[in-house]
Amino acid sequence: MTTTRPRRTYGGVSADERIASRRARLLDAGLELFGTRGYTTTGVKDLCREAGLTDRYFYESFADGGELFLAVFDRLTDELFEAVVAAVAEAGEDPERQLRSAVATFIGALAADPRKPRVLFGEAAAAGPAAAAHMRTTLRRFAALVAATARLHLPPRTPDEDVQLLALSLVGLLERVVTERLDGALDMPEERLVDRCVALYVRLLDPPHPSRGVMAAATDSTG
Repeated sequence: MTTTRPRRTYGGVSADERIASRRARLLDAGLELFGTRGYTTTGVKDLCREAGLTDRYFYESFADGGELFLAVFDRLTDELFEAVVAAVAEAGEDPERQLRSAVATFIGALAADPRKPRVLFGEAAAAGPAAAAHMRTTLRRFAALVAATARLHLPPRTPDEDVQLLALSLVGLLERVVTERLDGALDMPEERLVDRCVALYVRLLDPPHPSRGVMAAATDSTG
């Protein structure tokens, strides 16, 4: 028969608070190492060394490096989601302003710390199927937010599948431009990147209504 040791308070800090503090240090270490060295080259000992903790305290909160990776991933996505939701809420009722606030917040948060997009978009596949599934779920979560916001401004008869495709297109666009910019393949200042993404998506949301038919255009072309 085993007995449970009482959790003592030291220096006014409870055992649960100490555990939470150590867990937070490991999460910070995970962001640093997964976001700079990568998942496959980071072991438990590396994470403990970065956090200034022993292995014992690692296994107090996590079963292995994969579980820590998922916790780091979830913390980043929760922070990003909350920031985007707050930005949309503060933007008022104008749909383009809401869109600009959401896009600027998303791109800005990831551009400010290259470790974050690497963890969210670059290392998930290397961390295994569970992490890759986490990434897909996260992208769908952002797409659902976009769809719910866009639905408020689209004509009521707009098909749900169109709204879903529009939302997925924006989230996919943002994921790729953030990744390509991080890799150096997209050389564009952050402010201009936000401007162009917003402009492209506004066109998708409100395409120009053709005032002339094909025959009129053909007539113009022939003089």
